[in-house]
Amino acid sequence: MININFIFKLLASLVLRAFPLGLASVLAVLFLSCEEKKSQVPARPNIILIVADDLGYSDIGAYGGEIFTPNLNQMAKEGIRLSNMHNAGMCVISRSSMLSGQWWPKVGFGIEKGTNLAQVLQSEGYRTGLVGKWHLDGEPNDKGFDSFFGFLGGYSSYFNGSTDYRMNKEVYDDFGENFYSTDAFSAKAVDFISPKSDEEDDPFFLYLSYQAPHNPLQAYKEDIMAYRGSYSKGWQAVRDARVQKQLTLGLLNADTPLPEYPENLPDWETLSPAQKDLEDLRMAVYAAMVERMDRGIGQLMAALKANGQDQNTLILFLSDNGTDSFSVMDSVMLSKGLLPGDAGSNYQPGTGWAYASVTPKRLYKISQHGGGVKTGALAWWPARIDRPNVIKSEPLHVVDIMPTVLEAAGITDSNTLANSSAFAGKSVLPILNGEPWERKSPLFFQFMDNRAIRTDTWSLVEVDGSGWELYDNDKDPLETSDVSREHPSIVNELENKWLAWWVAESGTNDYKPESTMKSPHYSPQGDRGSGKVYVPSAMPDSLSFELGKVTIE
Repeated sequence: MININFIFKLLASLVLRAFPLGLASVLAVLFLSCEEKKSQVPARPNIILIVADDLGYSDIGAYGGEIFTPNLNQMAKEGIRLSNMHNAGMCVISRSSMLSGQWWPKVGFGIEKGTNLAQVLQSEGYRTGLVGKWHLDGEPNDKGFDSFFGFLGGYSSYFNGSTDYRMNKEVYDDFGENFYSTDAFSAKAVDFISPKSDEEDDPFFLYLSYQAPHNPLQAYKEDIMAYRGSYSKGWQAVRDARVQKQLTLGLLNADTPLPEYPENLPDWETLSPAQKDLEDLRMAVYAAMVERMDRGIGQLMAALKANGQDQNTLILFLSDNGTDSFSVMDSVMLSKGLLPGDAGSNYQPGTGWAYASVTPKRLYKISQHGGGVKTGALAWWPARIDRPNVIKSEPLHVVDIMPTVLEAAGITDSNTLANSSAFAGKSVLPILNGEPWERKSPLFFQFMDNRAIRTDTWSLVEVDGSGWELYDNDKDPLETSDVSREHPSIVNELENKWLAWWVAESGTNDYKPESTMKSPHYSPQGDRGSGKVYVPSAMPDSLSFELGKVTIE
């Protein structure tokens, strides 16, 4: 690549030798002036989009969690917490909107139509890389990514990988005894950002798409043991402690009504000792997975600083949806003598720990209530964020990410549609600059028979096809008191807006959602009588994690 600064210096040197001093001085000043002006033009930032998978709103310390996440906490102190960021409640549709700037029905289930963020940045001279989970249509190398390491589907074994792992388009199967996907992704991310001799002037876009803490719940034994026993107090105690920390951090107001205990979740004290033991292990594994991810993010941050890239790198961190409340494989795993954490197991967090993880929200992954669609997001950009360690509560959505990144990269040509009305989202760069920003259009949500529309004033939400619930965003942001009967005209108005959106975006004239009642993968989650009751599994007498009868390699 041509180094412009070097060319300017060379020309200035030649002029001084070839011309009389007076003329040479004038010309040299002109050349050096051009060089100085060139150096004053802000360099396009590097951009890193870090996405956790099924991470709850309050899991990291910066959002109230007890899990050890020092690197994300430091990112929050040096950056901004975007406390009202929404996703789409489910992995693939969140990623579709995040990388397209569109509502998912318009681009399809996995971006089957249209242009994605990587394709635009690649065409504008960015070096683009994806590390981790894809879970979208086609293959990353055909969708704007120069390089790819990870897997194509929705989830994979952390220790043993899967057949859909790729190194670019080549099948990857080098899963040795030391392989752990979170560590592998972190190492590949560090390698990608490291300057290459022929690319050191090129800005880069890295999409670091961790699988953690998505199932299967698997972690190293030493990481698990750091948390073993600390969750024996139960999910309500953990949630209460997180609420108190959120009050201290300023993430929650003392006068905000809190959701009632879910009707489909048993009280911790009604569990048997064997149930409590397995539940404690389940959450210990989950916490170990989150900490391991944070450790990798710390390695990435350290590499940025070592490379001198940290000041002009924009990092956005978020989760693709709330915590997974299901536990459909427990009985199968126990019949095989496998416990949470084991390399061959496939456990999920279950309703109890999902309830704690989404503190202080209601409901979980696939739901379009707050617990399903709110993510504890962070923005970090030392060169542009003048007031770090603040909380911004503007109503954001993952559809805003593409226009934000394009504006940050200085891509405003009409052909890219940056900041244009063609995006469902809008750039939130003013928030990072400390400038006023407001959203004038509603936010829309849909997955299966869960849906919602949110305006500045109201949230109209439905879970499991059980009918609309209406909430006052100012008085009741955590969706505790349904006022739909008191305001039928508002329900009707918002429902009509939602239906008009659905018809326009999906291209269908009616709304016939898939039912969670009939789904082989999901079941009703409603926490007020309609949801399936959670029955925690019990630790078999023949198995004991502490005694080493189950070995986690």
